[in-house]
Amino acid sequence: MADRLAVRLRAVVVHRRAAGHGRCLATALSTVPLAIGMLAAAPVHARPPDAPQYIDHTVWEYHGDRATLRIYPTPWGWWAAGMFTNGAQSYDAWAELLENAPDANTLTMQNQFFCYWQSATFTNPGKVGTWNLEPWRPVVSNSIMLNSGCNPGGPDDVFNW
Repeated sequence: MADRLAVRLRAVVVHRRAAGHGRCLATALSTVPLAIGMLAAAPVHARPPDAPQYIDHTVWEYHGDRATLRIYPTPWGWWAAGMFTNGAQSYDAWAELLENAPDANTLTMQNQFFCYWQSATFTNPGKVGTWNLEPWRPVVSNSIMLNSGCNPGGPDDVFNW
């Protein structure tokens, strides 16, 4: 199946060079379902090799049946995060997180991470040390995420109960 994918993806490149955009688009669209099925588990954005290190380390901690992923940003990570960060930095930092904690690759964890990355200084002023992500939190709208301090559906941290 991987060989068929490679052949079909090469065909897209050949058609792009040989034909107009309409023909290339038709070939590309016929390739999408196969590519999505094969690559669904892969991170969407790979971190560039020369990207700064945003995350020092991560630790999974457990309290009963609930887990928290504690993210320890580097000084560069604390500096780079904030409302004036660019989208590329956000996705580079997310890709780095997945290198450290591949089990974090869920929509709720990604939403919490981006909330912390882009607005932690406003939603949790004065907070230092870690950003804590919990896989049991619900997927919510951006406004609910911000109003909950990046922690929708319960207390800030399972270890503060």
